[in-house]
Amino acid sequence: MIDAVLTWVDGQDPLHTKKRNQFADPNAHAYATGNARFDSSDEIRFAVLSLLKFCPFLRYIHIVTDAQSPAALAPLLATKGKVRIVDHKDIYGDHADLLPVFSSRSIETMVHRIPGLAEQFIYLCDDFSIARPVQPTEFFENDLPVLQGTLKPLPPSIFPWLRSKLKLHRPGHKRAQQAGARLAGRRGSYLLVRHHPHPMRRSTLTRFFASNPSVLRAQAGHRFRSVAQFSPVSLSNHLEIAAGARIKQPVDVGYIKPGYPTGAALADTMEKLNTGAFSSFCVQSLERMSAQDRQTVLEGLERRYAD
Repeated sequence: MIDAVLTWVDGQDPLHTKKRNQFADPNAHAYATGNARFDSSDEIRFAVLSLLKFCPFLRYIHIVTDAQSPAALAPLLATKGKVRIVDHKDIYGDHADLLPVFSSRSIETMVHRIPGLAEQFIYLCDDFSIARPVQPTEFFENDLPVLQGTLKPLPPSIFPWLRSKLKLHRPGHKRAQQAGARLAGRRGSYLLVRHHPHPMRRSTLTRFFASNPSVLRAQAGHRFRSVAQFSPVSLSNHLEIAAGARIKQPVDVGYIKPGYPTGAALADTMEKLNTGAFSSFCVQSLERMSAQDRQTVLEGLERRYAD
């Protein structure tokens, strides 16, 4: 039994914008509060369609939202019993006094608390998709997650302290993974993962946070992404490595963003998507691409997932 979990927000929703403005933090880094972090171009529709098309083994697809429901998913919600909406209040539970939060890392910290979530689940951001037929064994092997990434040297723990003293506060993806590795007790190296689906186990995070409740509350209480936060995916990955999970190099992971690639090269990438060249695909910041590139991407996604 395997579930999928996606986190999603419609940052253009006036009520959500009002809420973000109401709880704005003047000390938060612009990287954490800019509109790009909350923009949505209905990428989640393609993410869910990809799961339905290429992962028939999934039991449920949980969409974690903040008092919202993706309009683009209305037909699927009406006809597909697999797709479920989960509100932040459902996963925060007895920590609901921390809400509202707008940091994806805060929210990711709590997804293992989804009511009725399967022990094994695949976590995706809303701009990830599965790009060709896959089997459960590509995500889980002997009940353990199969982790995709590259082992990198783990910088000494004094580095984050120095960065804080120098006020280098951009809460970047790599440093959050390093922090997750350290929290799991990792030394020497850490697993660097990129933009692709992540297999996880509910019990792994449940056990860790049961033993470290103050860590859970401190992490989940950040309203906006902070340099003080770790990557929950990284924490999970390194706890699973300690449990014996296998690591493999990422294979055929597709990734595009504004300007990379563009024009004819982008058209070629979308053609490769439609021939099954990628195992997963990430479209980052679709709304910030040029009109022509955006059209190329949307047409390619429609062909792959909606036909």
